[in-house]
Amino acid sequence: MHSLSTFLGRGRYSEATGYRTASYAFPGGSIRVSPFFGLELAKELMPDRLVILGTSGSMWSVLVEHLADQGDNRRENERLELLEAESHHRVSEEQLAPLTALAQEATGMDVELRLIPEARDDREQMRILQGIAESIPRGRVDLDLTHGFRHLGMLGFLSAYFLEALRSIQVNHLWYGALDMTPSDGPDQGMTPVLQLDGLDGVHRWIEALTRFDASGDYGVFGPLLARDGLPSDKARALAEAHFHQTTLNIPAARQRLQTVLKELEETELSGASALFREKLIERLSWARSDNLGNNQRALALRALRRRDYPRAAIFGFEAFLTSLCIEQGETPTNYKAREQIRDAFSKRVNKEEPDWKRDAWHLLRELRNAMAHGTPPRNSKVRQIMHDRERLQRELEAAINRLNNT
Repeated sequence: MHSLSTFLGRGRYSEATGYRTASYAFPGGSIRVSPFFGLELAKELMPDRLVILGTSGSMWSVLVEHLADQGDNRRENERLELLEAESHHRVSEEQLAPLTALAQEATGMDVELRLIPEARDDREQMRILQGIAESIPRGRVDLDLTHGFRHLGMLGFLSAYFLEALRSIQVNHLWYGALDMTPSDGPDQGMTPVLQLDGLDGVHRWIEALTRFDASGDYGVFGPLLARDGLPSDKARALAEAHFHQTTLNIPAARQRLQTVLKELEETELSGASALFREKLIERLSWARSDNLGNNQRALALRALRRRDYPRAAIFGFEAFLTSLCIEQGETPTNYKAREQIRDAFSKRVNKEEPDWKRDAWHLLRELRNAMAHGTPPRNSKVRQIMHDRERLQRELEAAINRLNNT
């Protein structure tokens, strides 16, 4: 189901000219004249369902004026009653009920007319968001933010993401009939531009993606945003692949995927919000520039620690040290057998031949890794105490990672 949700404003009424109209110039080239942008947008989009939200003082009488047949005296009486009620902010649900059938007949759509409060406080604001969610049950939706109080536009903008989170509804576009941008002269004189606010939507989605990435480490959240703004689709998919390899601890494969993305980000001119956030993304992928596996693992350990992913921080931190031992002894870090032998040899000599700080860091990091990987309490009482104190675990784990990796 495709729905359009629009706000109904109060309008400017004159006894001589009626409500102020505008000539709305749509992106496709059509021009529609009306005092109510939402009705004209509905004619452009032809949704299955039209939801009109307005307060007790909104210009509900305009709906009657534009939708009723000329000469329908019964509708004229309803219009005048609504006009009187609007002026005193007293329009009621009972007055709107008869207009639903009129709106549906005139538009050929399923129409809902819904009274909303004026959003004076957080309680009223939550009621509006809940009302929008109830009126858009499924499918996809376009949102018109043109009319109504200025702060209702902000609530409408927020409702797009509220609907996505609450109902998994797909938001197509945010629309705005920009009356204040109507030229007073020139070739477009008197033409009110109709704007798609997809740029603002893109910025919001990038902020959301960065937040999600910083909480989860999933590069895949950026893929759809970048693909929409010009990154080749195979490189967008490479981000999800990099996350898959990283979660399975295959760091060389994750690094290779991210290196291809970094190269493309530096060479491709991105459009939209992706251009604004390119540097922030590159910063988050920068660990992959190094071909040193130990450096990769240490960087990922500290990143995992920042998002309080303690098991992954301990695993990467411990493996980073083993990698450095392999390199010191001329062995390939990805050779499993050699890696195991070097680990066992170091474990045997650490208590006798290594300085205290390295010995302590080794045992702490190894016991923390094993305890969290296997879900069993550590045998060492000190380590058990550390694992029962979130802030202490954060400090001790970070110190052990940095000391063991000699930084």
